[in-house]
Amino acid sequence: MNKQMYFDSENYTGNHLHVGNWKEELNPLIEGIAWVRQDGSMDLFFDDFKSDCERQELFVNKGYYYDKFKGGYICTVNTDEEAYVMFQKWVDEVLYLYRNKDKTSCEETE
Repeated sequence: MNKQMYFDSENYTGNHLHVGNWKEELNPLIEGIAWVRQDGSMDLFFDDFKSDCERQELFVNKGYYYDKFKGGYICTVNTDEEAYVMFQKWVDEVLYLYRNKDKTSCEETE
């Protein structure tokens, strides 16, 4: 099955779970959404980008799946708890790392 077929809307129930980095009150809220699939698993997405450059560099330029409605695909999880844990891990290890580095390549050209 190709990526497009896997992410077709017919594979989702419409139910979803909002997940975020609520562990520290002083940090700005960053939120993702876990969309429930027909088989009960959930696909975790992020679409709270600070800029189009950030979206491009974190997902599009790396060949990761990105949907205009759902956002960038992070991973598939099986429980609500796993969704919270995996999202926080992604925020800590990918998003914060990206946002705290010096200028990105596309920001230098803007």
